[in-house]
Parts: sequence; structure tokens; C-alpha cells
Amino acid sequence: MTLARYAQLVLGNSSRKVKLSLSALLAVTLGVIAAFALSSPATSTVAVSAAAPTTAEPATAAPTTADPTTADPTTADPTTAAPTTAEPATAAPTTADPTTADPTTTGDSVLSKAVAHRGIKLNPAWPKTLTLLTDSVGLGVKDILPAALPDWTVDVRGRPALMLKAANAELAADPAPVGSVAVVALGYNSLWGKDRDRYDIWAAQFSREADALIATLRQKGAKKIVWVTLRDPDPSLIPPAALEQAQKYNWYFPYVNEQLDALAQRDPTVTLADWAAVSNLPGLTYDAIHLKTLGAKLMVETIKAGVGLPTTSIPGL
Repeated sequence: MTLARYAQLVLGNSSRKVKLSLSALLAVTLGVIAAFALSSPATSTVAVSAAAPTTAEPATAAPTTADPTTADPTTADPTTAAPTTAEPATAAPTTADPTTADPTTTGDSVLSKAVAHRGIKLNPAWPKTLTLLTDSVGLGVKDILPAALPDWTVDVRGRPALMLKAANAELAADPAPVGSVAVVALGYNSLWGKDRDRYDIWAAQFSREADALIATLRQKGAKKIVWVTLRDPDPSLIPPAALEQAQKYNWYFPYVNEQLDALAQRDPTVTLADWAAVSNLPGLTYDAIHLKTLGAKLMVETIKAGVGLPTTSIPGL
């Protein structure tokens, strides 16, 4: 074999080896590229799944959208302001002040409220005789009432703590007649249950006794009957020293006045001289009930109004 031939063989083999090496290198390179391409989608998928929590983050923001529910109480504040809109209701008593302010004008305006029910009209042809049947309250006018009616014969009958039933029994037992006009100033000494306990029972008893007394007065010659209502003053008018007495008794005076009103409804001939309406003034009593001189004068004028006689203004009222 010649040297040239040997060299040709060697170079030929080397060329084939190089070709084989290049082919192998190309195959490896393509494999790497393919592997990289195949691995890229997996990375993309992870990125999406990793980003998914960020899309869920708005769910953690939901409480901030719920904040308006915590703001509702601030919208409810106007309900706490409602009392300020209700204040006019507390101002209503100021509109009632004129009822207490009336007496500060003239005596005539005071006495304009003196008759609640007119009853039968006074007949000038009747004898000018008047009987006052009373307890300790009306006894406060026993001297000035006759003086205020100089043309009349005035007969005062009564005693302290006189109750209706006893008054009727004593009147029936007295042989003397009564005046053509009978004035009844009773009711302060009557029986009632506090806070209207058994009110119907006590009211029925009062009504029976009142009706019986009126029947006896008529039998005794009374033609016109005037009943004087009970004083029920504003608490501010009660002297401090009389508060205990007022708390003990005054609570049922409105009950009596209710029944006197019912009496006048049952018997329209009966007149109510409304001492309750007239006497809501200071300085009339030395306690909550019994009369000072000024109070006695005003009660006399109230009785005169009930009878149907002209009244006289009282200085200072």
C-alpha cells in the first residue's frame, strides 16, 4: 500500500468521524432545544397559578365594602335627636298657663268660671231663704255669707268631718224645713280607693248617698239645689306645711268632682258651683282646703253665682 493510499484512507475515515460527530452534536442541540420548549409551558402554568391568589385578594377587601353597615348607626343618630323635635310637646304647658293666669285679671273673670251646670233657674217668687249644708270647709263662710245676702234668711247647718250619709240622716231627723235654695258643700269626707282601686264601687256608693241627700232636701222644701265642687289646686299652690295633709286627702278630690258632674248629668235641675275652677289661686286657704278670709269671700261669690244672684268683684283678684 502506498503512502498516498494510506493517507487517503485515514483522511476518509476522519471525515466520516467528523461527519458523525457533527451529526451527533446537531442531534444533542435539537434535543436540548426541544427540552427547553417543552419545559416553557410548565413555567407559564405555575406563573398563572401563582398569580391566582392575587385575583382572590379582592375577597379580602370585602370587609371594606361592608363598612357602610358599620356606618348605619351614624345614619341612626337622628333617632337620638328626636327628643329635640319633641320639645314642643314640653312647651304645651305654657299654652295652658292662661288658665292659671285668668285669676290675675279681675274678679269678674274669675267668677266667669263659677258655674259648671246652671240647673234650674232661680225664681224671684220663691221665698228668699237659703240653707247651707256643709262640713268644716263651708263653715268658713258661716259669718260672711249672711252678710253678703242681707235680703235673705240664711241658715247654716253642719259640722267638721260631716259625711254624706250622716248629713242626710241628721237632716231627715231635724223637723225644721230648709230654704227654698239649698247649698251643699260636702264631699271632702268621703271614702275612695287610692289609684282608683274599686273606683266603680266607691263611685256608686257616693252617687247613692248624694241622690238620697238631694231627695231629702227636696222633701224639706228645697226648690233649687246648688252643690259646691271640691278645691283641687295646682301642687305649686299648696303651702309646704300642708303638703302632708294634701298627700293624704287631695288625691281623691277629683274623683268627687267627677261624680258631682255625673250627678248634674243625671239630674239637670242641680247646679254646680265650680269652686274647683275658681279656687286655683294662692292665698285662699291656710292649708290646701280650709279657707282664709280671702278664700271665704271668693267662695261666697261662687255660691252667689251658683244661686243665680249678682256677684261682686273682690279687690286683689
